Amino acid sequence: ENGIEIDHAFTSVLKRASFTTNMCLNMAGQHWVPVTKTWRLNERHYGALQGYNKDTAYDELNIDQELVMEMRRSYATPPPRMEDDHPYWHGHDRRYSKLTDEQLERSRAESLRDAAERIMPFFNSVIVPSLREGNRCLVVSHANTIRTLIKQIDNISDQDIKQLSIPTGIPLIYRLDRNLKPVDPNCELEFRYMVQPKGYTWATSRQHGFHGVYLGDLERLQDIQKKRDATSRWWQRVILRNIAKQVNEEDIVEDHQCFHNPHFHGENIVETKHLWWKITQKMQNPEFGNMLLLVRMKEFLESLLAYRRSRKTKTYRYIPLEAYEKIVEKIHLDSAGEVVDPFVSLEDRADREFRQRRWIESLNADKEDSHSLIN
Repeated sequence: ENGIEIDHAFTSVLKRASFTTNMCLNMAGQHWVPVTKTWRLNERHYGALQGYNKDTAYDELNIDQELVMEMRRSYATPPPRMEDDHPYWHGHDRRYSKLTDEQLERSRAESLRDAAERIMPFFNSVIVPSLREGNRCLVVSHANTIRTLIKQIDNISDQDIKQLSIPTGIPLIYRLDRNLKPVDPNCELEFRYMVQPKGYTWATSRQHGFHGVYLGDLERLQDIQKKRDATSRWWQRVILRNIAKQVNEEDIVEDHQCFHNPHFHGENIVETKHLWWKITQKMQNPEFGNMLLLVRMKEFLESLLAYRRSRKTKTYRYIPLEAYEKIVEKIHLDSAGEVVDPFVSLEDRADREFRQRRWIESLNADKEDSHSLIN
């Protein structure tokens, strides 16, 4: 559809990736392109969570729901190890017969960092040399594998890469210069290489240094993003519920330690100021700082505290847990559908003159920097 020709394809040894690779090449009339398959491009291994539904695993394995989210989204937290009696244990699978004992042991459970340590040696030793030979390479893999490659290509930080979502089944294209640095699709592609830009950039990821361009149907891209956004909202509800539970438990412990006011807080209420402080503390972690429901709840609690100070009243000092759940529900519903469409078309943009001026200014700045270094 976009006239892209491939010279070398790479994929994992998992069925879904292999099928997708063959389908892509056949549909493009490029079935003859050589394909390299390797276990190093497999999806991240979720250990004991493997085979469970991501939305119900916490209940089936009796693991805290927020901890499951941390295992999935954080960079360094691994899931529980997979043991030999797990129905999906791959130790006897012929595809992995050449793995060393150490490699097999490390594959029992992987954090994103563990997966990167498996993926990057193959990227650097096989894919990079193919690129340097001038080959146009296709990598058909899995969300966390693609995320790891994007992190390497765009030099995205450990913290920012966790916030990057990868739409499933949407072609993602990178153009690299001779130093294998990504070409900026917003400026360099059009004004330096004189290539007409096409596809969509992801505005919400650009702030993290993302230079990829998505090809395909805009409506489908936005639909995928809305579904991911809905999932994220539910996770944020879990976080808010856990914070309130923790505040309630701490308040009760404090009451037991207080001789004059035993059982003052009660089992079904939380102190507003304490709740605000806990949410604020949680948001100090960049991973949670931009979560919309946490932001909205913090703002709501601040409005209650401001009302108490202005009226000098004891009203809203405490919130019943039942009322808190209703507040979370309302914030969730009010936030639905407010996400700005994050995909920007490179073909339909009307700010070409502005981008060209910015490109020329960047060239002049580079010349001035070079001149100062010479002097």
